[in-house]
Amino acid sequence: MKTLYRYLLIISYMLPLLLSANPPALAINSEPYFKTLQKRLIQDGFDKGRIKELYSKPQVYFETKGVARFLVHSEATLNYDQFSSPVSIRKARQYMQKHQSILASTSKSYGVDKEIITAIILVETRLGNFLGGPSTVNMLSTMASLYDSNVRDMFWNETLKSQKLSMKKYEKWARRKSNWAYSELKAFLKYTARENIDPVTVYGSYAGALGIAQFMPSSILAYAKDGNNDGQIDLFNHADAITSIASYLKHFGWHPGIDKKGAKKVIYRYNKSNYYVDAILKISVLLKG
Repeated sequence: MKTLYRYLLIISYMLPLLLSANPPALAINSEPYFKTLQKRLIQDGFDKGRIKELYSKPQVYFETKGVARFLVHSEATLNYDQFSSPVSIRKARQYMQKHQSILASTSKSYGVDKEIITAIILVETRLGNFLGGPSTVNMLSTMASLYDSNVRDMFWNETLKSQKLSMKKYEKWARRKSNWAYSELKAFLKYTARENIDPVTVYGSYAGALGIAQFMPSSILAYAKDGNNDGQIDLFNHADAITSIASYLKHFGWHPGIDKKGAKKVIYRYNKSNYYVDAILKISVLLKG
């Protein structure tokens, strides 16, 4: 009976799509999947009208493709060597020349090497030239909604069941990531409200990171800075991104003359991947040379 009841609930989630005269349109407007999520946000103090309005927009939908990619993501498969190629290093030096003023002032104020900052921007977004991706609010909302067992089952049956992935692994991942994503979603909604940004206009990675510096929303609230002094923190602005990276690294222990062991520990806080850390340090050495 418990299994039957659960599947009846799943069908109730799918019913608005099945009865639609225009399935592609309603496949985008996935408000039914976010009902539990909306209640949770409202209970946590978010304005009910704002939440209802946000999740009724056609741009807000259940991001199945992006979340499925994130589930099977592996740092070990990424090609970090491409960023230390002669072409990439030449472009990074051109970037440093173009933004030399803010890089110099930031390096002086925070004590963070300009080559390290540039290396991070190169790897994260190809010097700010690769900012496309899924909607941040869609990615975070979709992952956060997996807190609801009915939504979790629906996602498994509709998207992942046919793939080479165990139900046990999926359940463990979904439970862990849904709590993390919910915290990041709350931070994202607070940030966009503070800066008067429409959440549906922000795009980022399938992990929910955004901007030139690829900050998670919680990191924006905690460490991001207004680098160009225009009164707004905009991680899609180079001055703000450069200063925010320096702010983050300094907070976690970067200082002038830091040794290689210390540098590795700090950069690891930015992206918990040894492949990533090694790539950043290698690029910075090439930029200095």
